[in-house]
Amino acid sequence: MNKDSTKLSVIFDNINHDSCCTSLWGFSAYIQTPKHTILFDTGSNGRSLIKNLETKGLDIRKIDTIFISHFHWDHIGGIDSILEVNPNVKIFVNHTTSPNFIRDMSAMSQGVEVIGKAFQKIYDDIYSTGELNHSKEHSLVLDTDGGVVVVAGCSHAGISDIAQRVKAFFNKEILLIVGGYHLNDKSQKEILETIERLKSLGTKYVAPSHCTGERAFELFKKEFGERYIDSGAGLDIDLATL
Repeated sequence: MNKDSTKLSVIFDNINHDSCCTSLWGFSAYIQTPKHTILFDTGSNGRSLIKNLETKGLDIRKIDTIFISHFHWDHIGGIDSILEVNPNVKIFVNHTTSPNFIRDMSAMSQGVEVIGKAFQKIYDDIYSTGELNHSKEHSLVLDTDGGVVVVAGCSHAGISDIAQRVKAFFNKEILLIVGGYHLNDKSQKEILETIERLKSLGTKYVAPSHCTGERAFELFKKEFGERYIDSGAGLDIDLATL
């Protein structure tokens, strides 16, 4: 995948990056690749998700894929609102997702594909990590010319374990990890150990938000320096600039 034409926008987050966007608990990102437009998760509130998309000038009707990281309210809350505007999407979910949700979403979209525990290719240069550590969650991976990009919802499996699986699969530099790192209840020692492990795996840029936690934000910013990206609702990342 040519990273020069791949862009990612955080459009729903409890952390605010741009005051033009509404911030509520949850996470969602709008990803534009050369061949696909992917909505990663849908936040907790459809009205705010739609408003943020419109404010950012991002076209809901261009979305062809919705990738749901895990079946928690703050990641699936806006999906009905999106499907009301654009039902012409394929949905990818983890295998632990409610069968009732899968049935309903199948009726409202172009179909639902269930991802198991194994690393799985979903499109050219676009992958699911599969479920890891019984977390009931999977993450999205973009394989670009500049390295792999990991988009995580909440990292319930452990962000460093997710990075380790990605590194082992591709054996390439991890260009960026964006999303929730789920470190809000971890000690300083545990957070620093996570940071060192991510560094040892060759992680170049980090853009933590959502459930990462204030202590972790401070430590990641200190340890990654210029390679730390302040994230939150309204952030735009052009991979060509990394």
